[in-house]
Amino acid sequence: MEMNTLVWIVLSLLILVLLVRVTSLQRQLNELKRDVERLENGSTVSARSDFNYTLSPKEASPSQSNPPGQTDLDLELLTLIQQGKKIMAIKRLREARGLSLKEAKDYVDALDR
Repeated sequence: MEMNTLVWIVLSLLILVLLVRVTSLQRQLNELKRDVERLENGSTVSARSDFNYTLSPKEASPSQSNPPGQTDLDLELLTLIQQGKKIMAIKRLREARGLSLKEAKDYVDALDR
């Protein structure tokens, strides 16, 4: 009986871990969908083949509501940059989008302009 209980506990933990991972992947997928929509709509965001982005100065300035082409993540990153927490912004972007360190740094640098 103890072995059966142990199997259920392990299965429950595995299901929990998988649910957390699926939620994270869904969030990343939604961010990517928004990026694709911006690119399809001819936004001023231009993507290069290595996923680096160049933002216009207008897009890089924060406001109360999201301007076209800006996501909640962009505003969160801008807030961190303005607080002098650029490294934290790079880390947050890497977690949210699964980017390499160079890709995330280039994106944050573009926001900082």
